[in-house]
Amino acid sequence: MPSPLRKHLFHIHFRQNRLPLPLFLVFTSFIAFGPRLAAQVAPSATAHGLVIWVGGEYSNFQTDFEGNRIGGLGVYADIDRTPHWGAEAEARWFRLGSESGQTASNYLGGGRYRFPLKDNRLFPYAKFLAGSGVMKYPGGIGHGSYFAYAPGGGIDFRMSRRISVRVDYEYQHWPAAPGFPGVPSHGLSPNGISVGAAWRLP
Repeated sequence: MPSPLRKHLFHIHFRQNRLPLPLFLVFTSFIAFGPRLAAQVAPSATAHGLVIWVGGEYSNFQTDFEGNRIGGLGVYADIDRTPHWGAEAEARWFRLGSESGQTASNYLGGGRYRFPLKDNRLFPYAKFLAGSGVMKYPGGIGHGSYFAYAPGGGIDFRMSRRISVRVDYEYQHWPAAPGFPGVPSHGLSPNGISVGAAWRLP
């Protein structure tokens, strides 16, 4: 971004298109449980019950703003309602290796589908999440909070009944970013890889 524009935008604060919490919860529940409810297979779902995993991860993302890449730590939770359909929620805080003070965070949730394999230790999955993305731009330009959605996928590897490790890729899209006055907002697409480990709750 040209330096004159940086000076004009210094210390500007933006709040755009934050997803209302009630809508977010309804959206997440619909994606996670809608397909199984529509199929009317309640006996099978009841037999499997809920399986809950909670974990932590390290992420390294391309911010899609001036080519900057930053790392961060996060937490996630998976709720498996059936062997294939479930829900996922995640939060990440990018504070590592940032350029010129740039930071970011995201808070997302949605549905997840696990693909069946003969190997009962490997669980490839696809997901679609939505929620909020927050970015503090480099050089003191400003910061903004935006509606975000993110398709992604990865592989869970069950090391034991209680411990699982994962590799995950996510391609986020923030349609209204950056939202600077006088600058076209074509959206930002932060994306990157995460590696983590989770513990199955009783």
